[in-house]
Amino acid sequence: MTLKKPTANVWTILLLFSICSFAQKNTVLLADHLKRIESFHKVSFNYESSLIKDKLCIDCFYNENASLKVHLEYLEREFMVSFAMVSSNKIVVRPLKKDTLYFYDSEDNTPLEHILIADLNSSKNWMTNEEGKVVFENIIPEKILISHITYGKQSIDISKLNTNRIYIAKQIQGLETLFIYPFFSTGTYKKKDGTFFIKTKEVGALAGLTTHDVIKNLENLPQVTSNSESISDLIVKGSTQDQNLFVWNDVKVYQNSHFFGLISAFNENLLSRITLYDNATPAEYGNSTSSVISLEHDQSFSKKITGGVGVNFLSADGYVKVPINLRSEILLSTRKSLTDVWDSPTYINYAKKAFQSSNIKTFNTPNTNTVNARNTFDFHDSQIQYKLIINESNSIGLNVLLLANNLLYTETDVNASKESSLKQENTALGFNWKHTFSNKSQIETLVNYSNYKLQGGNFLLSRDISSFQSNSVQNYEMTLKYSSRFKIPGVAYQIGVSQEHLTVSNEIDNFNQFFQSQTKQQSNIYGLFGTLNYYGNKINTGLNLRHVYYEFLKSFQFEPRFHLTYNPVPEIDIQLRGERKTQNISQVVNLENNFLGIEKRRWFLANNIIAPLQKSKQLELAFGFKKRRHMLHSSVYAKTVKGITTNNQGFQNLNQFENLFGSYTVNGYTFHYNYKSHLLNTWISYNYSKNKYKFKDKDLNVFHFYNNNDIRHSIISGVNMKHKLFNFSLGMEYSSGKPFTSINEASPIIEGKFNTINYNEPNEERLLDYLRFDASVSYDFDISKKVDYKLTVGLINIGNKKNILNRYYALTEDQNNIEILDKYGLEFTPNVSLNVDF
Repeated sequence: MTLKKPTANVWTILLLFSICSFAQKNTVLLADHLKRIESFHKVSFNYESSLIKDKLCIDCFYNENASLKVHLEYLEREFMVSFAMVSSNKIVVRPLKKDTLYFYDSEDNTPLEHILIADLNSSKNWMTNEEGKVVFENIIPEKILISHITYGKQSIDISKLNTNRIYIAKQIQGLETLFIYPFFSTGTYKKKDGTFFIKTKEVGALAGLTTHDVIKNLENLPQVTSNSESISDLIVKGSTQDQNLFVWNDVKVYQNSHFFGLISAFNENLLSRITLYDNATPAEYGNSTSSVISLEHDQSFSKKITGGVGVNFLSADGYVKVPINLRSEILLSTRKSLTDVWDSPTYINYAKKAFQSSNIKTFNTPNTNTVNARNTFDFHDSQIQYKLIINESNSIGLNVLLLANNLLYTETDVNASKESSLKQENTALGFNWKHTFSNKSQIETLVNYSNYKLQGGNFLLSRDISSFQSNSVQNYEMTLKYSSRFKIPGVAYQIGVSQEHLTVSNEIDNFNQFFQSQTKQQSNIYGLFGTLNYYGNKINTGLNLRHVYYEFLKSFQFEPRFHLTYNPVPEIDIQLRGERKTQNISQVVNLENNFLGIEKRRWFLANNIIAPLQKSKQLELAFGFKKRRHMLHSSVYAKTVKGITTNNQGFQNLNQFENLFGSYTVNGYTFHYNYKSHLLNTWISYNYSKNKYKFKDKDLNVFHFYNNNDIRHSIISGVNMKHKLFNFSLGMEYSSGKPFTSINEASPIIEGKFNTINYNEPNEERLLDYLRFDASVSYDFDISKKVDYKLTVGLINIGNKKNILNRYYALTEDQNNIEILDKYGLEFTPNVSLNVDF
């Protein structure tokens, strides 16, 4: 079967052209900009012509609602000039003297106190005050050296400054490197070791979303995608979801979504940072062959009680930060769905997508028999964190996370009533203790526990089906790590040990078929790890070594990881990264339509019978360029993962009921371009990859075919614009069609005692290309200085395009015909949210 390609590529090119056209610079002469201010505010500027002659104002800040003071402060920062009001409407412009400097943190703009400043041409020293201010009396130094334990050392040529406000970034904290530039959206950065992280409070509006969905943020990176519009199918460089490791405040979490993948399970209210390790993973992280996604709470303390509430068409949430005293604080956050009390338009469309292949009757499903059906669905999550600084050297933290999804489905006829259910829960507990020595070395102890449960009972009158299934994972983990630095400048190291105990249980009880199965697997994993990093002016490199012993498999594994970054000039970085990792836990993906029709993923431990130990290796070469408002990044990578099975790849064809061992290899290329100004932010991300399976059957025959996640081309592009109190966002997602296995049209059924479908070669056909446009607009109410009000409208799939996400085939109940089953993406889906922060 061959599918006709649409004209999506044409529309993609047109959209990208229009997006890039927004990125043109708005450049005017500074003299003309001053005249614009004079005209609106009824003032006049007096200055020497040489002071501003030929000076250009690129993307000048101009807002008619802003006060004159705001405009003048902006010009002082940008052009090193001062303004003196000699009368009510006359302003004198003078060169700004460099006898006063102000130092600020580049991330949160807070003043920096106790910055030590030394004159490089003399023995004079100064110190900034609580305002981050330093005043040079008598003689202004030409070159200075600034020093601080958190911000490191940096030389500054005062004669080349064009502002008296200096923003500096934090230096190494433990083993953390400086970030080198923002990436795609406000609040997203790339470090010198190649790691990406997102500061959630800085993230601007993302198209289609009414909240800062912490996982959806990652899908704007070129190497991250999903072939099913689902967070539970997060694909990082071609890998499957179960190969990603999610860590919340250092605790492993086995559930990352609500609503069967449509919503992130992590409420962003308390999260301060999301970090993606897609290569050169730190040695402390193990048992994952793909990426590690770390979610962290804010470690700083609030000076007063802060909090907020929010509500949208799916859920309501609230959070509060309560400082108990100067040394302790408690943070609380919770979110509860409204889906069990209100069938909003957003919920109706989400439900149609989630349950479209199921036995469950949704809102538009006609009831054609005498059985009455009713379903309810709800989700909730809660986060708690307690922080205590015992003294200058010791601090402790306690973290609690609760996640849950609940689906109830009831069928009733004149004789009986049966209730089916599907519950998914994850509880995570974490304790940490940090001790800092006088030489700034640090020892940290982590004790964590995570408990995941999936339980379902299926009792359907309409099809006389009864079954029960459950899956649980219990994880106990202890880690001890020591971080310090050598006397050699720029050299830091970390060593540590870890012990992990995993218990995985599975139970199946099909009453109709009198089939019962119970399995319980246990494994201890012992890890020894070390990291050595060097931070220089032009070279940044790190070597991570991890040695693991899997007790159940009696297997020792050595996992080296490394990164090397070279900066020939400050604007350019060239990077080489590589790693080898292993994993002994994976998911069996069950897609058949016999258990509420909801896709189920059950965790299993490697035992070389159901699943072998997975092993991955990866090598990547990247190039980055940052110049003023422009940034581009590209990379080429090769990745191989061995130890996969047909059971954990989600097949719905001739491989669906087999359990063959195999591997896959991904070769890919990524490109990202970003332009950012005061009012405009636009980006485009492109990924090309070729992903192929290699399986062996019992007769050792080798099969090569395209991976289910072989998305050959994918493009994500977006535009964010600000105008006064409005924030607009427009986004586009495009990808080439997903592979699928077609049937032999000449002879579609193989007849026998039990008829079967006659498939063609696996994954030789492709679905139609995927294309979706999203938009959102938010408005910040300027009502109160103490309370912030924000209204956001999000529109998903504004073109209402009917995207096919998956195609598979099934025999009809009489076993004599074949039905084609297509699974579609979200229809046009609106959402509205109101957030109040205090």
